[in-house]
Amino acid sequence: MKRIYFFLVLIVCLVAFGNCNKKPSKGYKFNTPVGYKEVDTNTDGKIDTKGYFMDDEGNYRLFYNELDRNLDGFTDMMLWVGSSSAPKKEAIVKDVVKVHEEEDEDYDGKVDVLKWYLPNEFIALSQHDKDKDGYFEATTYYNFKKLPVRTEVDTNFDGRADRIIWENRAELDTDFDGIPDSYIEAPTRLILEDSIERKAGIKPLEKAKSWFLNPTLAPVDYRAIIGSGYF
Repeated sequence: MKRIYFFLVLIVCLVAFGNCNKKPSKGYKFNTPVGYKEVDTNTDGKIDTKGYFMDDEGNYRLFYNELDRNLDGFTDMMLWVGSSSAPKKEAIVKDVVKVHEEEDEDYDGKVDVLKWYLPNEFIALSQHDKDKDGYFEATTYYNFKKLPVRTEVDTNFDGRADRIIWENRAELDTDFDGIPDSYIEAPTRLILEDSIERKAGIKPLEKAKSWFLNPTLAPVDYRAIIGSGYF
């Protein structure tokens, strides 16, 4: 995380100081030209980071980055960034924050992880395409401690989760009507996931006792920023 943030700040600095001789304009013009900077962050002679920015007579804004983390000449991480909503007033170069991230986790040329961010580097959720078919079937939600607390899985690809998994509890929608009707409990996440696959220990679930339908029933540590009564 710190390494990526360093790349963003470095590109902002290069763009800012490279445009400091341009006079400020009123604002962004329609069809503002897009420029980019290439950076060799580890000084090995290979470009590993590119930053794209809107350049309008000194009124610039970094909005997109590409990273080649394994230095094979191919992009394996793409970052969409925005301006900080609480910048330091005395800073010449304003902070940037991540908004969206796409990652090729195993460097095979296909994006398999999507991440969505809130201000102050809080990650709201991540989506995973585990079987490499282009469909992101698993969505993981995070809490304010930036920890993953709930994963929702769409096993029949209808756009709705039919498995909702916490650390020691899972709720299942066995008839795919959008409402969990069964649940499983286990002492650990590993045992829980094994029980789900074996369909062992499944019990009927009442709507009033569903953590998914009634988010405040879940322990506080298991409540994600999104979908647990906060938003």
